[in-house]
Amino acid sequence: MKIRKKYQASANAEINLTALLDVVFSILAFFILLSAALTVPNRIGVDLPISDQGSNGDSNPANLQREDVFVITLDPAGQMLKDGKSIPPQLLSQQINSFLAASKRGVVVLSADDSTVSYQIVISRLAELRAIAGNRVAIATSRS
Repeated sequence: MKIRKKYQASANAEINLTALLDVVFSILAFFILLSAALTVPNRIGVDLPISDQGSNGDSNPANLQREDVFVITLDPAGQMLKDGKSIPPQLLSQQINSFLAASKRGVVVLSADDSTVSYQIVISRLAELRAIAGNRVAIATSRS
């Protein structure tokens, strides 16, 4: 008994994968979007200080005295001022080192209350002060 073939294969027969690839990419896009929606975005870990406000509204968590604080202010041009006078960097470094040697609890405070001072200047001056005083540098803020 001879079995007849209903269909004969031709030499030009092809399988069209376009529809299959569309389905695969649609499923892939679905799972990518789903996984992005289910993950919690990482936050920058910043530990903010807790305010220890007294009855007058001033916060002074370290109970620093005036003689324990060396205040440097910034003008809009980026000059560092001590008591309203511009100080050359070498003299400022000497004054900070002698202040920190005399005061064991001393802190160097960078104050940039002027709103026209750019953030880049504040950050660069803060880095300069940290190179001199290490971790005994603070930045002063004001309520706006």
